[in-house]
Amino acid sequence: MLHTFVKHMKENGWQVALYENRNNNLSNEITARYTNIPEQWLEFAGTVKCMMNAEETVWFLCANDFNPQNGDAFQWNEWEKISLASTAGDKEWEYKIKTFWDNHLPIIMSVKGCYSYYAISMKDGSVVRGAEPEFEECEFVTTSFAEFTEKIAKGELQI
Repeated sequence: MLHTFVKHMKENGWQVALYENRNNNLSNEITARYTNIPEQWLEFAGTVKCMMNAEETVWFLCANDFNPQNGDAFQWNEWEKISLASTAGDKEWEYKIKTFWDNHLPIIMSVKGCYSYYAISMKDGSVVRGAEPEFEECEFVTTSFAEFTEKIAKGELQI
């Protein structure tokens, strides 16, 4: 399914780069924080080096994106950081935000129209979508990452 998905994205104007050899070097920070990562996403993140739309406003997070970024680049957890910055020291609110993000691995970031994301729920492997201003208020999209990529490849889901 990964090959079909990558082909579809390229045919639809997305910039796609693949690793020559699978990159199994996902950040220790990620593997320690997220303990129920679906194998389909791990395969994707280790195979696809870069995948972004032509306008560079929507991009999939791949293995290297979870390493610290320099300059003005968005970090993989940028939306979590924005939420935490808005807590004004409210420890209960801070705890709720951290708990949400501990249970949701961001897989796509978007600045197209507004700040938004897709993430995998560590509880059941489903894919959810959220957007500003309340990033932690998300909606169910699909039951799995495999279903998510399949729906995109079939044109049933636009991101």
